[in-house]
Amino acid sequence: MVPFELLELNLRATLSVFCRAHPAGEVVSKPGLELICSGVSFSTFNAVLLTEPAEGPEEFCGRLRIAREYFRARNLPWSLWLCEDWLGKGLRRRLSGVVRSAGLVLLSRMPGMAAAELRPPTRNLPRLAFREVASQQERRAFEQIMTAAFGVPSLIARQIYGAEATWRDGLTGWVGYWGEAPVTTAATRIAAGVIGLYAVGTLAAFRGQGCAEAAVRHAIAHARKAAGSCAVVLQSTAQARPLYERLGFRTVTAYEVYSAWP
Repeated sequence: MVPFELLELNLRATLSVFCRAHPAGEVVSKPGLELICSGVSFSTFNAVLLTEPAEGPEEFCGRLRIAREYFRARNLPWSLWLCEDWLGKGLRRRLSGVVRSAGLVLLSRMPGMAAAELRPPTRNLPRLAFREVASQQERRAFEQIMTAAFGVPSLIARQIYGAEATWRDGLTGWVGYWGEAPVTTAATRIAAGVIGLYAVGTLAAFRGQGCAEAAVRHAIAHARKAAGSCAVVLQSTAQARPLYERLGFRTVTAYEVYSAWP
């Protein structure tokens, strides 16, 4: 079983990449917290993560105040990426009331998953042509699919995924083409001795045909050329969970993502 700490370290390394895309971006360490500021006005890319356990509501709320004050000073929305394994049992039982009183709004619940090896395909996958995100054309295609698949506003997607600097710090992106049309994406980040899988998205018209699975397999195979046969970790959406379970991923921990405004 992959320890949850490896998922956390890989996630922090990946989210920190986004601070490279804007002059105001930075990563700040506080007691028990890591604050990742991208400098753009979209909560997902301004992330707060715990770095050590929080046993009770008072301790936890103290950390939230630090995060709120930091992003309020910058007038930016932010998000809390909360791994349940950092929370003491008493805090877990009271968590919904605590975050509600702190003004946080639940965005999503995601299983944190890991796999040592991928299972073989159970169906024929489409023969897509994959291009690494290494030019303006691929950055543009990647950002457009992020907007279509995940609802990231186009201006924000361009600021983050269209920035050359985003792809200079260990994040490797791929765009899958069906003929001449870009239809699917995946990205990997090697950190903490594992491969993190991120940004797997497919245009609606091409879903259900194996495009996402083809992108996942391609991205992981390429990452393993550099990292060897280490485990792969991810945070899954509810919709994608059946795909990852079919590929051999198992739940290691659970995440809740909350958003907050200054």
